[in-house]
Amino acid sequence: MFGHFGATGGYALAARRAMHEFGTGPETWKRIAVGQRTWANLNPAAMMHDRPMTEADYDRARWVVEPLRLPDNCLITDGGRAVIVTSLERARDLRQPPAVIMGMGQHNPCTAVSQSTWMAGPTGAAKASEAALSMAGITLDDVDACQIYDCFTYTVEITLQDYGFFKPGEGRDWLLGGTIEPGGRMPVNTSGGMLSEAYCMGMTPIAEGAMQIMGRCGERQLGPKTRTRPPEIMLCSDNGGILQSHSCILLRRL
Repeated sequence: MFGHFGATGGYALAARRAMHEFGTGPETWKRIAVGQRTWANLNPAAMMHDRPMTEADYDRARWVVEPLRLPDNCLITDGGRAVIVTSLERARDLRQPPAVIMGMGQHNPCTAVSQSTWMAGPTGAAKASEAALSMAGITLDDVDACQIYDCFTYTVEITLQDYGFFKPGEGRDWLLGGTIEPGGRMPVNTSGGMLSEAYCMGMTPIAEGAMQIMGRCGERQLGPKTRTRPPEIMLCSDNGGILQSHSCILLRRL
């Protein structure tokens, strides 16, 4: 087979253009892949629970569509997730402490990446997060951890970048020192995410976000066990198409 086909091809186009636009590349993406695998190693439900990965392992992995290697791609899994949404009044009486919805936002550029004017995107993350943060009345500085839709490692980078955690071209430095890993200052995808736990569409990040706020994550629970801040506010994202639509939701502890 040849030509442009499949989601990996589309994201590879975006990732390759991003290498040219702002100097990102595999040295950045490997830190995302390895960091999320470290979280998966603490999650007994993760597909990659018993399969640690080093940066050298990443470098040896085969290409799928250049510049994306196998660990840059999400898993293919069957499974299910569920969250129950109810009123705060009702939630106060439930057995488990609730994760309260603070704010939501969505933006849909709806431009195919192969036809976009800015092939490194386009994403709706900036406007979606602006709406969610405004509704919640907070800033990024108030966020304790993120659960980012991670169909590919590049998706994690461009989402965090468009949210404003770092500027274009600064992702590699921002990720240095285990920023997103256990013990890091901004944990990301603490279940392992879709790269290393399981691909359940947007339910993977939002279910993990809710469970972390509720304190139900066992050995990977944010707080003293993982040398991180106990989560008061969690940012979760979803992405559709090939960076064509974006949703952002903020959860907080009651």
